[in-house]
Amino acid sequence: MHSVQALGARIRAARKSQKLSSANLAERSGIHRNTLQALETGKGNIELSKLLSICSELGLELLLVPQEVSAQRAAEGEGERTELSERLQLLMGSTP
Repeated sequence: MHSVQALGARIRAARKSQKLSSANLAERSGIHRNTLQALETGKGNIELSKLLSICSELGLELLLVPQEVSAQRAAEGEGERTELSERLQLLMGSTP
């Protein structure tokens, strides 16, 4: 992810897929609803501890990966298969 907007969109999609309201997720995460809404719209500057709390409530894990791996995962999503993508899938516990 290269932007706060992309991160916020992912958070919002995960929340909606779990049929949680922003008020409910905010309460469960221990943050104000406006803070969550600002994050979801890409306008917020959230503390890392709050972001981790939101991720925890959604069952998400925040991962830091090298940009090369991120680019490879994006290419993989477009159908491009390489040795690196197959190794990454093995490391992540998924099947190629």
